[in-house]
Amino acid sequence: MRTLRTADLVTGGLAVGVGLVTLVASRSIKAMAGESLDPRTLPMMVGWAMILAGGGIVYSGWRYRGDPVPVHWPDRGGLRRLAATAVLLLVYVALIEPIGFPLVTAAFVAAHSWYLGRYRPWLTIVGGLASGIVVYYVFMQLLELTFPLGLIEYLY
Repeated sequence: MRTLRTADLVTGGLAVGVGLVTLVASRSIKAMAGESLDPRTLPMMVGWAMILAGGGIVYSGWRYRGDPVPVHWPDRGGLRRLAATAVLLLVYVALIEPIGFPLVTAAFVAAHSWYLGRYRPWLTIVGGLASGIVVYYVFMQLLELTFPLGLIEYLY
């Protein structure tokens, strides 16, 4: 991939492929009696979101008609950001159970947005708190999905 257009076409195509695989895999999830929400709902939403996002990326790459924008990949900064993101994701997954989904999501969003964007500390904290609150109220209260509460469980 030497140009941004090619990178967009390949990346968007891969995202569409992952979305399609997610949709196909979600069809094999069996529903259980007494569930308030079909267990296929969330994977299907993620699959459709991947297909739409990937389709948008492919479309923007396909429609681009300007001068080719060279892509210098991989550079040291890009590799460092990818490695930091991978480490943060591993820590995130490892801490979901003991700390709880909403709190670890808030910490992950704050830390990752600070690292990638170098935003002001108060802005990353507000963004992290907002994401933790959304996760708690949308996924755990509204949709009644059972994710670990961790430390929040001890407060109640």
